[in-house]
Amino acid sequence: MPTQTQTAVTDRYTVASESYSSRLLLGTGKYKDLDETRRAVEASGAEIVTIAVRRTNIGQTPGKPNILEVLPPERYTILPNTAGCFDAETAIRTCRLARELLDGHNLCKLEVLGTKKPCSQTWSLPSRRRKYWSRTASTLWSTPTTTPS
Repeated sequence: MPTQTQTAVTDRYTVASESYSSRLLLGTGKYKDLDETRRAVEASGAEIVTIAVRRTNIGQTPGKPNILEVLPPERYTILPNTAGCFDAETAIRTCRLARELLDGHNLCKLEVLGTKKPCSQTWSLPSRRRKYWSRTASTLWSTPTTTPS
């Protein structure tokens, strides 16, 4: 019977004929700068990173910091995503841009938002619950924090 360590070494994850030792896909949009992004990805052990093409420079803006300089495609599988797209046409155009900038890369994470309205306006909750949720959420966000003296 294999031990847990042996299983981890032999258990590979395969996507599009590429094999990975980590099943973790890590997004890059939550960090304050590129250095923090690099350190987080390295610490996580992730081999696949998702990058929002419309929000992150992967070469479409020359002269600006480029995430591919800190997360090189030779080391990581870059999974461009279409975050921020509200229709199929924009999502397809974004995928094509990513493919061009990533030298023919064919994988992408497709995200298409159906509406520009915030989620709180599109929920199908009864009016009474929606009002309660709005009051509760605004109370949570507007409650001043105090520091102990």
